[in-house]
Amino acid sequence: MGININAKILLSIASIAAAAALVVGATFAFFSDSETSTGNTFTAGTLDLLVDSECHYFQDDIDVTCGEGDAFGNWTQTDLESGVHTFFNFDDIKPGDRGENTVSLHVVDNDAWGRFVISDVVDTDNENDGGLQGALLFNIWLDQGSVDGFQCDDTPACVADAEEGDNIQQENNEPTLVTQGNVDLAGETHNIWEGLVAAHAFNEGDSDGIFSDGRMVGSTTYYFGIAWDLPADTGDEVQGDSLTATLGFEVVQARNNPGHVF
Repeated sequence: MGININAKILLSIASIAAAAALVVGATFAFFSDSETSTGNTFTAGTLDLLVDSECHYFQDDIDVTCGEGDAFGNWTQTDLESGVHTFFNFDDIKPGDRGENTVSLHVVDNDAWGRFVISDVVDTDNENDGGLQGALLFNIWLDQGSVDGFQCDDTPACVADAEEGDNIQQENNEPTLVTQGNVDLAGETHNIWEGLVAAHAFNEGDSDGIFSDGRMVGSTTYYFGIAWDLPADTGDEVQGDSLTATLGFEVVQARNNPGHVF
């Protein structure tokens, strides 16, 4: 009995060895695949505000020159330079005079929230007997023309809307954004998105560049009329007075910034 058992054990070992020999000598092919993505890049977007201005000055309802160039409210779209670009520059206004600057804002590339800031207001009285600040009136409107929204882009004769950016308020289709009044000596901030929200309601819906949240759409030209008026019944108390201020336009990205944080 002992001999037979040992024979079986030896036979099993021989069988395992034979199987191992077969494995060592075999060749296998495996399925395979690979995926490669090259050139992965993150590039930060850009946000730039360009401003241009066209000045008009009326004496006895006759349009006279404001003066030529950057110092007199006339320039094509650019980045404003302090001490160079001046929207209003008048040294001899009289009761009954009025004027208007058509200002266009161009947000390059990305949507943005915008605001208009008036600061450094100084009212200099002659002999302290009056104040030009209390007499001079300002108002702002959206110069969108006869077609809702903004279809044009600094085109002298825009076929899509000839009245867009034409320096004249068409009251039936161009909403007033800032009602006529005196500039505040403490300065003022006007949120452009609030004006565009009001324009959206005025237009009764979305239109080119004007949406319900009031964002300024990238690569759209927005026209605003900024008007001033020294009423004809203004008295002698403003003689020799002067009013100066700093005017600024600011933008900040709209995407991921629902709180309008500047």
